[in-house]
Amino acid sequence: MPDLRERLQELADAATRDGITPGPAHAIRRGRQRRRRITAGVASLLAVTLAAGLAGATGRLPGRTVTRPLVPTVTSPPPREPIPSPVPDPVRGNRPRAGSAERRAFGILASELRRCPGGASVPAELVTFVWSREHRRFWMLAAKQPRAPETRFCWTSGLFDAKARGDYWGARRIRSPGAPLTHMGGIYSGFALIEGRVTKRATRVRLRFRDGRPPMDLAIIRAGDRYPTNFYVGFFPQGPTSPAQGGWAAATLTALDAAGQALATCRVGPPGDGTPKCPGS
Repeated sequence: MPDLRERLQELADAATRDGITPGPAHAIRRGRQRRRRITAGVASLLAVTLAAGLAGATGRLPGRTVTRPLVPTVTSPPPREPIPSPVPDPVRGNRPRAGSAERRAFGILASELRRCPGGASVPAELVTFVWSREHRRFWMLAAKQPRAPETRFCWTSGLFDAKARGDYWGARRIRSPGAPLTHMGGIYSGFALIEGRVTKRATRVRLRFRDGRPPMDLAIIRAGDRYPTNFYVGFFPQGPTSPAQGGWAAATLTALDAAGQALATCRVGPPGDGTPKCPGS
């Protein structure tokens, strides 16, 4: 009813202003214009409502860019220092075939062990031999158990070529097997050899150098339950010099357990940082 009264008032005003009375067509045309205005207003309201809903769902309004905080990048921890490789290309054994260079070398070491208590009546045992293809040499370790109640055992070792020619140490009788780490060594043509005894608690023997090269983990020789200690050996490149000349490239030895904890550290090079010298074997 309010719309009818407003239309009648508009007709009366138009008649007064124009001096004529608008007909039905004029009233219809004015009604259509009013409906179009109402429809346009409703459409605008719907557009605002949809835009507000869109902003709530996506976090932004149409035509605007919202900068979101970047997700922090997860960085990987720094790489660990690589574990040194064992002594290059070792080939081990303890059963040399008849007539081989290894069998002849063992005969040489067994003769040396006859100097130990028991003489020839106590047989020598071949603990192991280790070939280096790179240097075309093999290192051999032999030992002899004493008769009871004696507990001190004897051992010897040597470095030989493919014709069983080489150098070997005199038989050594171990008086103090409790030493955790010992060493001996020698320089040959283009390489050096280092060897010694190590506590059975050790799983690695790490050799560090004084000329900047990476450290090297040496081969551990497990002597079994019959002997109170294990052994180690390693080959490494070395210039044509001698330990007396100070050119010996080795610096320190460290015996490590399975968890990587140091059991003993001693030096095999010249004095420098106060590290005690490794006792001889």
